Amino acid sequence: MNNNRYSISIRHALMLLVLLLGFPSWGYARETFEQDGVKYSVVDYGSTRECVEVAGLSEASQVVVIPRSVGRYKVIAIGALAFRDCSGLTSVTIPESVTSIGADAFQDCSGLTSVTIPESVTSIGGDAFYGCSGLTSVTIPESVTSIGWGAFRDCSGLTSVTIPEGVTSIGWSAFNGCSGLTSVTIPESVTSIGRSAFDGCRGLTSITIPEGVTSIGDEAFIYCIYNHRTTKTNQKYPSVNL
Repeated sequence: MNNNRYSISIRHALMLLVLLLGFPSWGYARETFEQDGVKYSVVDYGSTRECVEVAGLSEASQVVVIPRSVGRYKVIAIGALAFRDCSGLTSVTIPESVTSIGADAFQDCSGLTSVTIPESVTSIGGDAFYGCSGLTSVTIPESVTSIGWGAFRDCSGLTSVTIPEGVTSIGWSAFNGCSGLTSVTIPESVTSIGRSAFDGCRGLTSITIPEGVTSIGDEAFIYCIYNHRTTKTNQKYPSVNL
């Protein structure tokens, strides 16, 4: 009898969890609106509803300039999936008010050649620029502390990346499949490089692992043609061909 009671309790708990995950704003329908061809979604922080995130485009556009504010709302984020599959999009300017770029935000925007990431951004979500094969260079600002999993995966046109001081982790598959990448600068602040982070970056000729790195995931540099170097003071990874 007790076992059945515990089993029922567990089922009820799981059902409640599913409901909460399915309806993250339970009791509050997220407000959305459009302005100048861009969709916005109000972000609910309980006591205030004065912030929005970019939710997508209401009409096809090649060049998008996102404002710092829309009416009384401050634009603070590029939402998950916001510009996914917008293959005609060529240029996006993100304002200084934005602090995060969500997962899959620009996934498969194959026509995107230019994106300006402001100093206000602290995180770049998973698969944020996955499949943006038209991007040739990206400047990641010093405010960013983490680069999400697959953030620039399959950006085959990308030739150089400078990762700024302040970034502590490079997510798994972050630059996987960036076959055109010939130059990467990893700063001293990085402590971990995720699994398959640079998998298939066949254009890399050299990469230096700074002394602060204590963790490198499996196959982080597999299928790369490179001269792998580490700093002399990095005792954990003192040799080539990790």
